[in-house]
Amino acid sequence: MGEIKPGLRAAVVAVIYARVSDDDKRQRRSVGEQEQECQQDAADHDWTVARVFVDNDRSASRYARKQREEYAKLLDYLAAEHVDVLILWESSRGGRELEGWAGLLNLCRRRRVRIHVVTHRRTYDLENPRDWRTLAEDGVDSAYESEKTRERILRSVRAKAASGLPHGKLLYGYRRTYDDRGNFVAQVIHEEQAEVVREAARRVVAGEPCRSIALDFNRRGIPTPRGGKNGWSLSQIGRTLRNPGYNGKRVHLGKIVGDAEWPAIIDDETYALCRSILTDPRRKTQRDTALRHLLSGAAVCDVCGSRMRVQKNRTHYGYLCAARFCVSVKTTVLEDFVVAVLMARLARPDALDLLAPAEDAGAPERARREVEEKRARLDEWYVAAARGEISPTALGVIERELRAEIEEAESRAQHVEVPPLVRDLVGPDVEQRWERLTIGQQRGVVSLLLDLRVGKTYRGARSLDPARLGNSRWRGDSRTWAEGGLV
Repeated sequence: MGEIKPGLRAAVVAVIYARVSDDDKRQRRSVGEQEQECQQDAADHDWTVARVFVDNDRSASRYARKQREEYAKLLDYLAAEHVDVLILWESSRGGRELEGWAGLLNLCRRRRVRIHVVTHRRTYDLENPRDWRTLAEDGVDSAYESEKTRERILRSVRAKAASGLPHGKLLYGYRRTYDDRGNFVAQVIHEEQAEVVREAARRVVAGEPCRSIALDFNRRGIPTPRGGKNGWSLSQIGRTLRNPGYNGKRVHLGKIVGDAEWPAIIDDETYALCRSILTDPRRKTQRDTALRHLLSGAAVCDVCGSRMRVQKNRTHYGYLCAARFCVSVKTTVLEDFVVAVLMARLARPDALDLLAPAEDAGAPERARREVEEKRARLDEWYVAAARGEISPTALGVIERELRAEIEEAESRAQHVEVPPLVRDLVGPDVEQRWERLTIGQQRGVVSLLLDLRVGKTYRGARSLDPARLGNSRWRGDSRTWAEGGLV
């Protein structure tokens, strides 16, 4: 009853829709074969094919991330043009998402468009209740298969994460080896790329801005991880050095789940330093590589709290409040005073103790032990769940709580009290070492150590009154410079 009978129309107008979900190489072989078989069925039925719509490498499940452009055009065409038959190679080619499939069936029923499924060797008339039910049940089956496929994939991803195996895109700096049958063997270091990562890490630890590193990589013609035309960027350098994968850690859903099965490119200490520097909330991303003034952006107006910027004031350059012009001070005068105070601080024998109080010296190691203990506890709960001693619901609650605690402890474990850039300055020869730093590194030291606030002057003042900096303070010190007797 569902077949279109010869002679019903002088010319039966048909359209074809073909789709395949996965075609990474864009070979279109599967959709090509679908179209060929659909065209053959149309010829066998003496139907005239008016349009062919093809979505290559496009999923039709509810988890699809890409739009099916041709499918949208198909729906518009069915709604606007005269069509007698929609030809699909298989029901699931039309959709694996139940709501969308039902929408297609309803549209075809309203427009009196029959659906021919090549693999069924049958044409369905949607005004026939039995035909409509058959295709509706096909939609349920397709959606169910999609859900089962997703669950298998997620189970595989979780298993790989738990075992430390890689999944998804290959990290820059590594390559994967396979056996003769194409089975994955190991992820190993790509030495040429890995050296690029190590160099970037060394330079960040030394205090160099990410943008400066990116510009240098581009000047040297070093290819980016994905071969992009725009070259390296400061954000790309930062993302790379914050990625726990380079420290030999396996990440799943944004969380570290354990040690990876591949070797680390960045050692523990260097990775901790990079992460501490790059995630420091006091750190300001610097986009101007031609730095000229030490305290631009570091000095703050003590009246309104705005940043101070450099501007020419008649015969000289000065730091001015950027918002309201509340305060101003000659650049060289303020810089000379701040550098002198800073050098005196770093030259003290107890400088490192002042920068990193002794009571906190063992905090990172304690945090690392805490991470290990909580991971071991989580593993014990997994074993208990496998034995049926606790319910999956209880395991989920325990897992969420422990994962949050582990993440917080890992953050404390990676905190670096005294960055190497500052630590290497400390000592009696601090002035000579300071002069060897770039202005970007010098500004980094200032930002790490000082909360610099500049107050108003008084009429007729010819020099800098240190009291104007009285509300400044050393980072980590609750006392202001005025309260500490510094000014």
